[in-house]
Amino acid sequence: MSLTTAYNERSWAIDLIGALKSLASQNNRAIKDAGGEQTIRTDGGSLFPDVLLFGDRATARILQGWELKMPDTDINDVDFRANAELKARALGLDSFILWNVSLVQLYIFDARSGEYVRSKTWSDLADITTRQSVINNRARWETLAREIFGYLNDLFEGGTLEGRQFIEAYRSGGVTALIMENAGQVAESLKGAARHDGVLRANMTLWWDRYRAEYAGSLMESVLAQVVISNWIGKILFAHILREKDHRAQQVAAIGGETTPAEAIELFKKLSEDCNFWTIFSNSLGLEQITDQAWDQLKQFNKLLTDLRVGSVDQAQLSNILEATVEVATRKLRGQYPTPIELARLLSHICVRDIVNDRVYDPCCGSGTIARATLEQKLAAGVSPDLASKTVFASDQDPQAVQIATFALARPDLMHIPLRIFRKDAFDLDSNLDIEFRNPSDGALFSEKLGTFQAITSNLPFVAQAGRKQYGNALQKVAAAMGMSKSFTGRADVAAYLPFALYSLLSEGGRLGIIITNAWLGTDWGDDFYRQLSRYYDLKCVITSGAGRWFKNSEVVTNILVMEKKIGTAVENSEVKYVVLTRPLEEMSDDDSIQIAAAQIEIGQTQNETMMIRAVSISDIERFRLLGLGGNAQFVNCDWILNFPLKPLKNIFFIKRGERRGMNDLFYPKPGHNIEPDYIKPLAKSPSHFKRLSMDATKEAFSCSKTEEELADLGHTGALNWIKRFKTDEVVVKLAKPGKLWYQMDANDLANLAMFINYGDRLFVGKVEPPAFADQRLVPLVPRTAVDIELYHAILNCTISMFIIEGMGFGRGLGALDLNKDRIENYMHVLDVSELDENSIQKIKEAFLPLTNRDILPVADELEQPDRQTFDDIIIEAFGLNVERQHIYDALLALVEIRRTALG
Repeated sequence: MSLTTAYNERSWAIDLIGALKSLASQNNRAIKDAGGEQTIRTDGGSLFPDVLLFGDRATARILQGWELKMPDTDINDVDFRANAELKARALGLDSFILWNVSLVQLYIFDARSGEYVRSKTWSDLADITTRQSVINNRARWETLAREIFGYLNDLFEGGTLEGRQFIEAYRSGGVTALIMENAGQVAESLKGAARHDGVLRANMTLWWDRYRAEYAGSLMESVLAQVVISNWIGKILFAHILREKDHRAQQVAAIGGETTPAEAIELFKKLSEDCNFWTIFSNSLGLEQITDQAWDQLKQFNKLLTDLRVGSVDQAQLSNILEATVEVATRKLRGQYPTPIELARLLSHICVRDIVNDRVYDPCCGSGTIARATLEQKLAAGVSPDLASKTVFASDQDPQAVQIATFALARPDLMHIPLRIFRKDAFDLDSNLDIEFRNPSDGALFSEKLGTFQAITSNLPFVAQAGRKQYGNALQKVAAAMGMSKSFTGRADVAAYLPFALYSLLSEGGRLGIIITNAWLGTDWGDDFYRQLSRYYDLKCVITSGAGRWFKNSEVVTNILVMEKKIGTAVENSEVKYVVLTRPLEEMSDDDSIQIAAAQIEIGQTQNETMMIRAVSISDIERFRLLGLGGNAQFVNCDWILNFPLKPLKNIFFIKRGERRGMNDLFYPKPGHNIEPDYIKPLAKSPSHFKRLSMDATKEAFSCSKTEEELADLGHTGALNWIKRFKTDEVVVKLAKPGKLWYQMDANDLANLAMFINYGDRLFVGKVEPPAFADQRLVPLVPRTAVDIELYHAILNCTISMFIIEGMGFGRGLGALDLNKDRIENYMHVLDVSELDENSIQKIKEAFLPLTNRDILPVADELEQPDRQTFDDIIIEAFGLNVERQHIYDALLALVEIRRTALG
């Protein structure tokens, strides 16, 4: 092979980097080093620029990337520039250089346009047009490199260019996104390997059965491919962090051009035996199925970290890198975000009473944020690192979560102290369980009993309905152990069982602090959940947000529940504190704010505008629960309602489910259907249909109880043709109902009054004339006996009824009030009209009439209307209620505001 043929971009890059390194070592200027000479080329090109310029080692700053070509590639080649720009954006750099030997172009990012714009061109070597000329003119291109080197130093030192710290580039996800683009190929590799390897196939099947709930809505191979790539990234990055703290980790730099995945796995295994961190370095399912291209890019990532000497950055930067790893992994891999650190700190400060000695545990640690908050709390209080690490435990069933959590807990000053983090299903925990750890100082294995804890703090996992069946046996086991006559209803979240599964791990009087969906406040399973909690725990406080959702990326609204394990037959806690945080979490980022907030909650006194606290006795909570108001309503002052003359709505009306026949095109015909009027009934379709409290039913429903033969005999061809239009064997089976024709809706279900299962910013009970069918989003009210519909329509729309409606449900993430037919049937109460005289009834009706003649307004606007206020005053007077109207208004407004802030 001739020298001319052998000398290519790669050869030139090595020589050029050598020259730049020499220049950096001779000058104490902004550019401290150059790298990239071992960049690995793949079929898709290199992952990083051919040349990288580095700045301050203490912050691992990347200054600029250079993309190189031989003279036979035009400087304006589209792919040449696009490739350079892609890499610059991935690293978040504000400039890059293109150099094809003949010409050099500097591009600088323009923030206004969002584009890289050519800033300068060097044409000193325009006469060099062949590869042979590159070799022969080494002195000339080294001279030009020196000139460019000086020019760039001036730009960096003058502030025109800045480059970017590695931590910023890594946190943005650009680097990992490029590597993650290989996930499709890795998924195919896993799929192909599983076809030939029964053991791998079996392990993949069991892995997916166990963890699919964590990655809802995705395919097994796709998720596992992302897990594999993320796992490799985590191993490589953490090893580089560790190498500056422990000489035994230096071997990670040896992962290079010829290293295979199997060899790297062995290297990490040895590293774990020497230095601990098995939760990061252990072998994991599918690691060896990484594709060649993905593996080459991972080796390039390893080389970049070697050049940067990431582990040598200052401790603050090192902590930031560890935090960024948690953030990127949870976001990119699992579509999740960690528990907000402010929330984790608040939970920890409330639950940990003896900061020095309390053993604290998070059994569903996820990304490790809560355990990290507890560890930081102890260290900040002066607890020694050794004692802190001995008293903070964390675990999760998902190995990927455990790896991420290890990053969260691995502070630079704890690298030589064993962390108590391990992998275990929360439903399989036992205080006598032996847990193995490894001492990073000498690599020695040791074991500890899990034991009991003075505090357990956790953000309990939300498992979608489809993922709950895999926990069936565990849930039944918990129910049996706690003496429950039956499990919670099928709609109950898996998290509802965990406080009971963890019961034996708490010491007597120990505190359990959990973050859980707010659905428990207004559901049947939530009622059962509260009753079971009351048997085993003293509920101390319930905390909600009045300033937006805590988890912005999720539509799930959450509460904090803090409770204490009951001590023998001790008298139960006399009251529960219901707390509304009125300050956004991001405004509670400093330690003082967290400590003050926790102190106010502990003592039950507010001294600033960060929260509202309401203490409610256990006996009053039981009275409220009879009205369905034992949950959501307790965040506001509503004691006034306990002495009102109330009657269950189900004693007056049958509470029905709205129609859900499964084929709207058939049952809700559009204009032009030609069906005979005998078979067309009015239809109330949705809350939005009601602009006013009383409305005509503008939609139509098809209701026919006659057979097709009867219709033919009657000559009712419109209805008959309509039925035949939809009749197929599949449809007939799908719509079949016992005792009814497959196309029949029962006319007995017609109603004047209707409530709703999802209220928005308007609270009301609608009336339709004439009586109509109600769609599935409505809850029709059918009188049990002859009643005064007009009177009950008025009573159901007084502000007291509006409050009961709001208080029975719970707020969804998009601000809607969640109710259902069963909850309305079980708990909805109305003022008892039996004691009203005719004069009072007439005054109520007359006062209500103006409200029916105008549009229904959002609650806040509605309560400002004079006719509304007059109506409510007459209600209060007629029933002789000992309450001021404004107290009712204030309670309703506050409750609606809490729900609607979830929209923000």
